[in-house]
Amino acid sequence: MRLSMAVIGLVAALCGGGVAVLGAPPADSGDAVDPVVAGAIGQQLDAHLKTIELKKGGFSGSALVAKEGRVLLLKGYGTADAKSRRPIPANALWDWASVSKQFTAAAVLKLQMQKKLRIDDSIRKIFPGAPRNKAGVTLRHLLNHTSGLSSRVEPRGVDMFDRDAVVKFILALPLESRPGKKWEYSNAAYFLLAAVVEKVSGRRFEQYVIEELFRPAGMKEACFIGSPGLDLERVPRQSRGTGAHFAYGERLSWGYRGSGGAVAPLAEMLQWDRALRGEEILDAGAKAEFYRPGLNDYALGWFVRQDRGGDVRYEHGGAVGDTATFYLRIMKADIVVALAYNTQPDLHPQFTAEALVQIARTGQPLR
Repeated sequence: MRLSMAVIGLVAALCGGGVAVLGAPPADSGDAVDPVVAGAIGQQLDAHLKTIELKKGGFSGSALVAKEGRVLLLKGYGTADAKSRRPIPANALWDWASVSKQFTAAAVLKLQMQKKLRIDDSIRKIFPGAPRNKAGVTLRHLLNHTSGLSSRVEPRGVDMFDRDAVVKFILALPLESRPGKKWEYSNAAYFLLAAVVEKVSGRRFEQYVIEELFRPAGMKEACFIGSPGLDLERVPRQSRGTGAHFAYGERLSWGYRGSGGAVAPLAEMLQWDRALRGEEILDAGAKAEFYRPGLNDYALGWFVRQDRGGDVRYEHGGAVGDTATFYLRIMKADIVVALAYNTQPDLHPQFTAEALVQIARTGQPLR
């Protein structure tokens, strides 16, 4: 999904500055990782990816498919840097774009577990200066895209690296619908949520997510755009290796923070899944909130759906510039698919993910 506040991201891309955050990847994180193509099913998965996007030059990105925690496929395809002709490695680092929203939602739920907030609190409890007409907007509304906040207003004259200035701008936006009554995807809501994490925790947003979520989940490299030590050599350039590493530049602004910008290799997206299946990160009560769907099948940072067999699926996509991502977890079948592209594909990543799921389930491609 492209940013609904694209103009804010554009301003962010044009601005300089930024703040370094804690949580650099470890010094040995750049060690080469061999691709995994496990058995006949791994070969089928690999063969399928070699058949897509052929008119554009083939699939260009990274793919992970795992079943019951076992990696069937982990491989990079295409070119990371056209100038050096460096291929995309199996341990490439990706901006997960809007897939990052689940991390922001999990951070808010973690703060609720720590009894520092309630997701049904009015945002005026966190931002006392918010206009009175925002009193009915809760954190839950921000999380499930039912806040009613407009996200289509150009932020003229706003310093996108000034958190409080951006928060003030967003809170002044008109309500386009009554809170809780209409679903409308809003990146602005997640910018606010990142600010909530900072104000309530007393830590930088990135620091809190890294320390409270990523590292306890065993995600040793996951960080954010702008994290010190982030190995840009492992970040595929956009546009099939010919563009920038990140659509909005190499520093994270308040026109992207909270709605995107989490950086991780695909293998660590499997670790995130395994951690969420236990209670290392979120307890049972928090996960019940995390996965409870509201309007438009959207929970807190996830779409929650069922397939024909009744299996529950948690999924989210993202797109920013020439980066596209998709993350799918199927619960009973215990299948995880993570896809990241350094080009906008002709075929929506969800369809590719479905084909990979079919192969992982049956060993046979979709007919």
